[in-house]
Amino acid sequence: MPVHPSTIEFVNDSGTPIRVVRSTKRRKTISAVWKENTMVVSVPAELTHDAERILVLDMVKKLERKVARAVVPDADALLLARARSLDAELFGGRAAPASVRWVGNQNRRWGSASLRSRRIRLSDRLRAMPQWVQDYVLAHELAHLVEPRDGHGPRFKAALSRYPRVHDANTFLAGVSHGYATRSHAPAGGAPAAGLPFGDDEDFDDFDPEPGAPGAPGLF
Repeated sequence: MPVHPSTIEFVNDSGTPIRVVRSTKRRKTISAVWKENTMVVSVPAELTHDAERILVLDMVKKLERKVARAVVPDADALLLARARSLDAELFGGRAAPASVRWVGNQNRRWGSASLRSRRIRLSDRLRAMPQWVQDYVLAHELAHLVEPRDGHGPRFKAALSRYPRVHDANTFLAGVSHGYATRSHAPAGGAPAAGLPFGDDEDFDDFDPEPGAPGAPGLF
């Protein structure tokens, strides 16, 4: 029977340091753990060289995928943390959003807020835009939670004005909306109307009004 080294160390194609340890205590199974930035794979001592190579490479790939999933930040969790930071900075924590998520089904609105559930949703089209534009949309929806009975009235506008780049962000989003309108809705022989920063759907605003609030549809 060929004698294999009890320990082998190498670096795989992805740059991961790997140490393979042959153990006489193991009969069938193999295991892998991270130790001091090295992936240590324990295998049965009697494993053939070919079987060791196949099983070790497979185990390394599985552990690398697991580690990659663990270190990738949750996009919605980061968005919620950012919203809470803005809430504390601009509104003293009064908006208190219950959840904040990216969504792919808001084609006519940059953001939306439910005043009843305190949930905020942002269009994933914003993800390619500058951070200060994303923050403006967050601030806009947070302002609805701070002034739930004012719609887009003066109290809402006063609250939103605490965000320092309201004009810049509105101009940026109006330009983007106009670009979408130009590509998708241009009538034959005429210039398209610019899209509104938070959607141009007359039947659904960027927030869900409370009962009795201005513009409430009366269905709550």
